Amino acid sequence: MGRWTAKQIGYMKEALRLARQGWGLVSPNPMVGAVLVKRNQILAKSWHTGPGQPHAEASVLTEVGQKASGAELYVNLEPCSHYGRTGPCAELIVKSGVKKVYYSVPDPNPTAAGGAVALEEAGVEVDRGLLADEAWELNQFFFKFVQTKKPFVIVKTASSLDGKIATSSGESRWISSKASRNYTHHIRTGVDALLIGRGTAEKDDPELSARPWGRRKMHRQPWRIVLDPLLRLSMTLKLFDPNLGGPTVVICSPKADQSAKENLRRRGHAVWEIPLNEKGLIPLGAAIDEIGKAGLQSVLIEPGATVASEALLSDEPVADLIHMFLAPKFLGGKDAPSLLGGQGLPKLDLAKNLEILKIGRMGPDIHLVLRPKGAFSASAAEAMPPITGYGYWDEDLDEMYAPQPQDN
Repeated sequence: MGRWTAKQIGYMKEALRLARQGWGLVSPNPMVGAVLVKRNQILAKSWHTGPGQPHAEASVLTEVGQKASGAELYVNLEPCSHYGRTGPCAELIVKSGVKKVYYSVPDPNPTAAGGAVALEEAGVEVDRGLLADEAWELNQFFFKFVQTKKPFVIVKTASSLDGKIATSSGESRWISSKASRNYTHHIRTGVDALLIGRGTAEKDDPELSARPWGRRKMHRQPWRIVLDPLLRLSMTLKLFDPNLGGPTVVICSPKADQSAKENLRRRGHAVWEIPLNEKGLIPLGAAIDEIGKAGLQSVLIEPGATVASEALLSDEPVADLIHMFLAPKFLGGKDAPSLLGGQGLPKLDLAKNLEILKIGRMGPDIHLVLRPKGAFSASAAEAMPPITGYGYWDEDLDEMYAPQPQDN
């Protein structure tokens, strides 16, 4: 028999389910759910709904008042022990009379950590590690940023089965299905920034916003970031529309035209300058570092062939997770652009291995979820369990993001 009973596991699963509702709503905070149980009955359950709002633990304890005395609390992250925009949850738990707290993973933030110790010193029993793998996966963005000050990087690609991202005439809309595009918008909803290259901006003129199926509630649009080394993009592109919400950032070379930089700033857009690499490109690693300095915990790269090659094949690849959507069709043609550009690898043994986390379907498309070997994972942190899954994925999404009538 395992360390935890089926009921205890069930209560924590419910806390995790509640926490997932914070996807796209709580950043830069982690997603947290809480379930309060007494005599094998759930008294209250809640989740953190956004920055400045009550933490999940505070919500359930406030709801039941004195009934919390003698109860057990299940929460997927160690209760905090500091004063921020809200008070310390550990202190509130002690005052409530809760007798035992189950939590999945410790809080890696040194400012907020210490809640478990505070609880134990006050006589509250603490049980650590229940569904730790799942809890770690859920908040990978938060954990990586706190520990490295760099954002978690997702690379999303869509191609035909033979790896083409457009026909030989340049037609690319739409290779992937509505279901795949809807799921991409789900990912966009939860990240802090979206990044594309100049070629994608010119060719596709994307709005570069999150438009989830059903127009799910969001507390903000992600930042739009475009790599434009010499500032040659037209200001008429959709991503420069001031009505979209959220800022637009253009990353260019210090050698880019000064008047163009000033024009962007006058229009309310940010300009970041990064020296070009030997290929004449903005180095993605440096761009990711700048995104982290801006306090953004996650970025979704939707690359063309050149940026994809830099993200996945360079000496310092940036991807922590890869979503690939393969449409069940062949396009062919030596002139049709492929998924990865550049010169490619000269030797097979230079290829970096990928861990396949999921092979599934998204509508008619094949959906692969991959993690590069050596990418950030739970094993990068002491006292953390190894990652066995793929973060924010929820099996219910296969049905939730099935093909829908509208075109995103």
